[in-house]
Amino acid sequence: MFPLQKSLAVSLFSALLASATYGFLKDVSGIPSGWMPNDKVMHVLVFFGLTLSFKQAFARPFLHAFVLLAIYGALIEVAQATFTSRMGDPLDWLADVAGILLAAVLVRYLPAHWFVRQTA
Repeated sequence: MFPLQKSLAVSLFSALLASATYGFLKDVSGIPSGWMPNDKVMHVLVFFGLTLSFKQAFARPFLHAFVLLAIYGALIEVAQATFTSRMGDPLDWLADVAGILLAAVLVRYLPAHWFVRQTA
């Protein structure tokens, strides 16, 4: 959470977004049910990281990050229910929003220069 060059910050956000999408849409039928500590905690942590990386990559107000990532979270839940054997869960979406808001609280108390975008 320090100033990153724009290209690195955008690459990091893109990689995290692609990894999250893969993880949320992956078929988990062959994975033992006890491998993940808590599904809701995982949603909070993933969206916490996505929000922080979004803020690093794009010089946008928090409201933009909130709206875009909340919509992404909702679309993931719809996609899980529609295209995979997994079930979409509105509580997962609420955990996504909690992760976004938790990141907002952290950003509020971090030094502002950590989110100053570096050129190039």
